[in-house]
Amino acid sequence: MDKKKGYICIFIATILFSSMEIVLKMSAGEFHPIQITMGRFFVGGIVLLPFAISGLRKRNQRITGADIKWFAVLGLIGVLISMTCYQLSILHIEASKVAVLFSSNPLFVTIFAVIILKEALPGHKLISVIGDLLGVICIVQPWHPGLNVTGVIFVLLSGMTFALYGVLGKSESRKLGGIALTCGSFFFGSIEMMTFAALSHIGGVGAFLEGHGLGSFVNIPFLEGYNMGNLPYFLYVALFVTGMGYASYFMAMEYVSAQEASMVFFFKPVLAAAAAAVVLGDEIPPTMMAGIGLILASSLVSMYGDHKMQQRQEREKLEDEGHEYIS
Repeated sequence: MDKKKGYICIFIATILFSSMEIVLKMSAGEFHPIQITMGRFFVGGIVLLPFAISGLRKRNQRITGADIKWFAVLGLIGVLISMTCYQLSILHIEASKVAVLFSSNPLFVTIFAVIILKEALPGHKLISVIGDLLGVICIVQPWHPGLNVTGVIFVLLSGMTFALYGVLGKSESRKLGGIALTCGSFFFGSIEMMTFAALSHIGGVGAFLEGHGLGSFVNIPFLEGYNMGNLPYFLYVALFVTGMGYASYFMAMEYVSAQEASMVFFFKPVLAAAAAAVVLGDEIPPTMMAGIGLILASSLVSMYGDHKMQQRQEREKLEDEGHEYIS
């Protein structure tokens, strides 16, 4: 029964996450990138709050000053920087391309885990990294004369910083739980964005930003621009994608393994690209299909390799304890 609940949560999270780029693309230009990002993560934090409180009680944990500092750092990296770059990428390139390129962030997770956490790089991870890299090259097509370099840079920066957010939050997640960590970083990230938005209305700050070619970040609106026409788009990405999507993903990990829950990001690039082609009319050229295939194959290699490593570790542990391992 628990497995069934887990699979239902995986299905819900996959559908919600796969629809995000399409809805954001449909509302592109309606909101300032920072405006919609700070709004949706603040609302998402509110949705996650009861789950976070429940998780902390189960773990018998309290939020400390050190935890708050981590929330602030992770909010800065994972929300303010990563999601602002993500939103900006939507303005420049196709939603399908954003969805697939962002789904290659395990490439950066592996790299950061080796550099920061000093984790080993087993053979299957190396193969996965190479496959992901080749997939990105196929999708970006750096040789193409019509390449929108700005959009590609924004989405790769978004994936890179989101991966850094995940790697840095790994130890804190073990202590507080994934939902509490995500909820805290959502709140702090959105508050940091609100602070930046408020500063952008100060004359001296605005002049500085203008003088450095950042005029689009001057006088960032808070409530201006919302209307009955675009409000449904905002509520969908805030309540459903950001709130319920993340809640479903972390709830899935309570019923199934982390590997099974990660299947969300295995199916996302395919579903998102297909939906973008149907709803938005995005073209899916052969090179992009090849890139999607390489990223999916790399994910499969990584998950299978992790599964075999976990089995070997369990077998060795049981053998050390004098028990027989049954696969």
